[in-house]
Amino acid sequence: MPINGISVIRENQMFVESLYIILIMPKFGRKSVQCALCRNKECLKGKNCSVITSGLKFSGDDLKAVKISSWLASCHVKRTKLEEITIYAKRLGYRRIGIAFCIEYEREVRLVYDILSRYFEVFSICCKVCGLDKAKLGISESEDSEFEVTCNPIGQALLLNDDFTDLNIILGLKTGYDILFVKYSDVPSITLPIQELPQLWDSGIDIIE
Repeated sequence: MPINGISVIRENQMFVESLYIILIMPKFGRKSVQCALCRNKECLKGKNCSVITSGLKFSGDDLKAVKISSWLASCHVKRTKLEEITIYAKRLGYRRIGIAFCIEYEREVRLVYDILSRYFEVFSICCKVCGLDKAKLGISESEDSEFEVTCNPIGQALLLNDDFTDLNIILGLKTGYDILFVKYSDVPSITLPIQELPQLWDSGIDIIE
């Protein structure tokens, strides 16, 4: 039987699934859900393929958050991410918003700050907060620098925790710094894509009450 592209792909998928069953499953003693390898997606028809049988009853703010998210996802109005975050936060009753940003985007964060300040009390912490010396942490400095400050995502998170923010926005933090920030933040955090910021300069945000 001739082998075409589709049959090769299917054989490869079956091979990966077989390896998973042989190598991974025995280590955990149960079948983990691997949606990336699933071709049927029967969950779309209401099937529960997971081992979770309890704890899935949304209530309170969780239910409200899911409803708001569903509305935003199905709404045909084109909005920026910042608009969606603002609507989401307002409808959940958030009052205090934190911004953890990379100092390279000082100009952009001022715009985001000005927009969010129309609706919330806003707190902003740059990545160089506390002025920690790279050399004292054993981090190599640039060749042309006698003194260089390290980025401090843990400090950013701790300071925003002290401000009792309801939601934190990450703006421009590099890979690793953003992970550490999320780890130490007491509240949910969301990344605002740098790519969308140019859309904000000449447009007013229309917030739906």
